[in-house]
Amino acid sequence: MPAATHSKFGHGGDARPLRTLLVDNYDSYTLNLLQLLVRQLPAGASVLDSIVVIRNDQYSWATVRDTLLPHIDSVVISPGPGNPQRQEDFGVCGDLIHHAHLTGIPVLGVCLGHQGIAVAFGGTVKQCEVPVHGQQSPVELVPDDDELGLFDGVPDMFQVVRYHSLAVSEQPGEFPAELKVLARATGTVRALDPETNKISEVESREIMALRHRTRPLFGVQFHPESICSEYGARIMENFGAISRYHSKLSRARAALPSDVAALSLLAQDNRMWRHDVGSSSNDELRCGMRLVHEKVDLSDYKGADVGGDLFAHLYGDDSAPIWLDSANNSGMSVMASAQTPGSITVRYSVHTRRVTAVRLLEANGTKVSQLDDAATFWTWMQGIVDQTRSIGPPINGVGFQCGWIGYFGYEMRHADRVLGKSASVPTMALGPDQRDNGDRLPDAQLTFVDRCIVVDHTHEPPQAHALALVAAANNGCSSPAWVNTLGFRHQDEAADWVGHQAEEIRSWAKKRHCPSTTTPSSKPPTARMESDLSCAEYVDAIARAKQWIAQGESYEICLTTQFRLSLERAVIKSARDMHSLYTSMRRHNPAPYGALLWMGDLGAGVASCSPERFLRTTNDNNERWVEMKPIKGTSRRNPRPLNPEELAEWEEDDKRRAHCLQNDVKERAENLMIVDLIRHDLNWIAHNANVRVPSLMAIESYATVHQMVTTVQAQLRASVGDVGALAHCFPPGSMTGAPKLRTMRLLEELEAGNDRGVYSGCLGYFSAHGQSDWSVVIRTAVIDRGGARLSVGAGGALTILSDAKGEWDEVETKLQSVLPGISQFITHH
Repeated sequence: MPAATHSKFGHGGDARPLRTLLVDNYDSYTLNLLQLLVRQLPAGASVLDSIVVIRNDQYSWATVRDTLLPHIDSVVISPGPGNPQRQEDFGVCGDLIHHAHLTGIPVLGVCLGHQGIAVAFGGTVKQCEVPVHGQQSPVELVPDDDELGLFDGVPDMFQVVRYHSLAVSEQPGEFPAELKVLARATGTVRALDPETNKISEVESREIMALRHRTRPLFGVQFHPESICSEYGARIMENFGAISRYHSKLSRARAALPSDVAALSLLAQDNRMWRHDVGSSSNDELRCGMRLVHEKVDLSDYKGADVGGDLFAHLYGDDSAPIWLDSANNSGMSVMASAQTPGSITVRYSVHTRRVTAVRLLEANGTKVSQLDDAATFWTWMQGIVDQTRSIGPPINGVGFQCGWIGYFGYEMRHADRVLGKSASVPTMALGPDQRDNGDRLPDAQLTFVDRCIVVDHTHEPPQAHALALVAAANNGCSSPAWVNTLGFRHQDEAADWVGHQAEEIRSWAKKRHCPSTTTPSSKPPTARMESDLSCAEYVDAIARAKQWIAQGESYEICLTTQFRLSLERAVIKSARDMHSLYTSMRRHNPAPYGALLWMGDLGAGVASCSPERFLRTTNDNNERWVEMKPIKGTSRRNPRPLNPEELAEWEEDDKRRAHCLQNDVKERAENLMIVDLIRHDLNWIAHNANVRVPSLMAIESYATVHQMVTTVQAQLRASVGDVGALAHCFPPGSMTGAPKLRTMRLLEELEAGNDRGVYSGCLGYFSAHGQSDWSVVIRTAVIDRGGARLSVGAGGALTILSDAKGEWDEVETKLQSVLPGISQFITHH
């Protein structure tokens, strides 16, 4: 980054917090602007007392004008999809700009907000000749005589990130005389040549910043809040200084009343997700379960697959197995059963809003309830997770210590999760199991695991942990009543189970373990799967998606399809069959976030070889942190040769593929767009906007592919529980695109209204000691229709640089990561 010039603002001299209104145009980057605003607050200042965030259609213009603006010092108008000339895209922002022109309140418009300022004064916004999304681009400042400049202390040339298909026109008669250009793009950007389908360099000179000549109204076309934009914080600090200057000269500053602060999305979100676990200093005053634990050293184990062998020994005959499998031995594996006396399985349907609680060991152990109008499943589930927390010190280094394991399917995007009424616990009543039909799995399913085995693969030698939860002595405080029945009834019963399992594992470890006789070197006939969208239909959908991107409706669209296979000759009838399918898949493609679930009463199951972590929450020195690791960017790896003489050539080719992936402009743009989206999601729940990116676009290599992976972390605010953290970020941005809400609506049309189901959702756990870990459901086989149908989802992120053939090739590459294992299973079943 070039050195900044000296700033005449003297940042930091005024410790008074500004009262800022941030208007969200339904973008997925808005709260990254909030992060920059929060960082300007003086120590001890409250975010809720200083910054009001509203959606552009949340309140009428009269409410914004008469209730909010009298208490506001400055306004920031966010980016967003669409066109500022359309009321449905810009909401109250046009009125707000006109009002600011009359009253002198400072306004900064970003991207769509920048374009809206031009439109408000009669300017023209046109489609760019070359849309730019997720690319870094040089910007050159235009000399300006304004004493209080937006770019004070910023070099004449600097790099920014651009996400836009529209731009303010500078043609004669189309740029308002009241406005002045402050910056233009310079140099070149990458564009796809439609004739050659190759990416080339194209000159770009669009307006990148402007201001009103007499009023403090500013616009920037680029995204100062992007992780890869230079001087974004300085620009926002300059706008803050400009706002302080004008607020001192123009009017007295009013305090932000509590009823005004309550109008903010931030305040409403706090009220919705407030939870009080851990608030009591006396654990005995709270409902809580007690953990019983014994560790087993596995140094006697001499086999090659400790996780696979131990699961087969302990749960190979279980009729309702649960296995979270670190198949590449990089993390932790969890082994359990959904069919124990102290367990229960909760299912939810978005379409019926019904919660079903199933106790699989009991013939009539099903309870059904309809969520009432005041409840969402997310907030209701947060309450259940809070009531099934363990008390006492946790076991260091063990991520899962009993608790809830399951999945949230993609259609849970329809369930209210961020803004809604406070949830109440629904009344449970006895009744039949309720599901839509035999073709549809629950939209969400979570099983309470009261006993399990955890294998720590990171320890050398590996360690196994036998764990069990004992019901709280004062468990009568729980609601619904079935929560009081979870876990072991007595401490000695739990201790007996743990001791027996530990002894069984010690004895098993000393036995001779033979490797599997089925190896991936034998290539079976490839299973023929039918896609919901044919290749031609998928290519057509890509063309329509790119048209929407060019019109400014989206920046990135993650298009997917499902591949289906009828299992008429290989129907999966049991947990043993499901286990065979998953072990065949993991043998060909061992992954860090593998999983096996079998729902015998539904004739359904999930076998996942996911390489992607969605979200993990941890406790670190009394601070709670959340981490996300989006994958965007995939390159196929050739199989490792068996002939040693071919190894050097293979390694050279493999390194070249990884290098090409890391430096591919299109792939980097895809990754950056999702990283900025995830930062926005995490800023909903971060304490004091503490969001960081410790690793950006690193390459991780797996059995069949190289992947580009970024790590994003945030410190959680105290009011957000583990379910709340997941809900704010759901569905995974790597499976939707950006902006998330608008893009998901576009995907409904592009994917012909087909539900994605479990695919594209997340799978993992909420641990009883207050941690969680969830993977993205990709590279996954889903079994339904009573075990007679197998489905695999695959897709990819579309940008303006996407080539249709290359995108379909990527879909096939991802399908091939699981297809050999499926084919091998069918051949031997």
